[in-house]
Amino acid sequence: MVMQRTLAAFFAVLVFVSASSAQVRVATPVVPVSRGPVVNAINLQLAPLTAALSGPAASPTLGLTAAFQAQVAPAPSFAATPAAFAARSAVVAALAAPKTELPALVKSLREAGGKKAEKAAASLERIGVALAAAKPSERKALAAEAAALNARFDGAAAAPGEAVDLSVVPTDDEDGLSGKKAGKKLKKEVKQVNELEDILAAAKTQAVLVVVQGMDTAGKDGVIKHGMTGLNPAFVRVAAFKKPSEAEAAQDFLERIKKEVPKPGVIGVFNRSHYEDIIVPTVWGTHDAKTVEERYARINAFELELARSGVKVVKIFLHVSKDVQRERLQARIDRPEKNWKFSASDLETRKRWDDLQKAFGSILARTSTWHAPWNVIPADDKPRRDLAFAKILRKTLQRMGLAYPESPDLKGVKIPK
Repeated sequence: MVMQRTLAAFFAVLVFVSASSAQVRVATPVVPVSRGPVVNAINLQLAPLTAALSGPAASPTLGLTAAFQAQVAPAPSFAATPAAFAARSAVVAALAAPKTELPALVKSLREAGGKKAEKAAASLERIGVALAAAKPSERKALAAEAAALNARFDGAAAAPGEAVDLSVVPTDDEDGLSGKKAGKKLKKEVKQVNELEDILAAAKTQAVLVVVQGMDTAGKDGVIKHGMTGLNPAFVRVAAFKKPSEAEAAQDFLERIKKEVPKPGVIGVFNRSHYEDIIVPTVWGTHDAKTVEERYARINAFELELARSGVKVVKIFLHVSKDVQRERLQARIDRPEKNWKFSASDLETRKRWDDLQKAFGSILARTSTWHAPWNVIPADDKPRRDLAFAKILRKTLQRMGLAYPESPDLKGVKIPK
């Protein structure tokens, strides 16, 4: 009986890719696509492809290929969001391997749930049907186009040199919400986050990892303090990553990061993170270009494994303007109670503003994936910044399908006096 159960479990994790060649591969858990901007962007990426299926081209596949070359393959346009890069990488990977990756993306979209995700899944299925009915030469031509671009990504979500242009991304939320109103809404958001954290902790089936990055003074400490007020500290773990020690520097760069990954039931927060291991080498030239390039792919692979193991990765970039940074740095000098926050190195870092913005822009494009996209939060206004942070965390928890564990049968149980 034990052997039967063992064999059953073994075969349950195998999936046959091709019956004719008898190839097998271990099935991986279906990770839902991050809902919201990423799903919206996937639908936008798929729109020209599905339109091509009814276009005047000689065949559906030729129409798909032309649409891919013209509207999907090019880097997302001016002021593109991280979600646009995440969507393009997902669609490219699906078209590069339509027999395996296309249905996998469909499953991930359906796992995410919602009308927009279902629309994207249906569009992909329609494209898959057209590819299956196409001439083999045409089908292979489109796959080759997508595979070539996918190879340029080299495990990242964009090709070298592609980036989000942060100079045209707003640093202040312009919806006109006053600080007082933002504060009231923040309290409601935090209350819901507290309630959802309780379910996460009780269920112990998933974890959340919040990665917070940004320029100096953007408010990394502030959003953690105000956006997570009142959370049960027993189920929150905050790790602040500074310059690696001599021992840490001698290890693989992800080693110290892996030690801080939250366990099931816990919300982990990284105040700075593994992305410092791209930013510092890029801007200060501490490592060669080949090493930096390899880290893009390794970080994406690491975050995908986290997602597959039940850790939801939420990445936040706090986008502050150069003028507001100057004001906040000056406040650290002028106000005695803030002196402890100031370091002379802050001035040296500020001199590299343009280089840092460029490095962050590259990171936002090349490591924004369908399973772990970046969220850019305008950080000039503190109340609205904190509200946006709490709202993202609340939505993330709500979409994780959290539920309290099944209660034991307590009928008739009495507590003795």
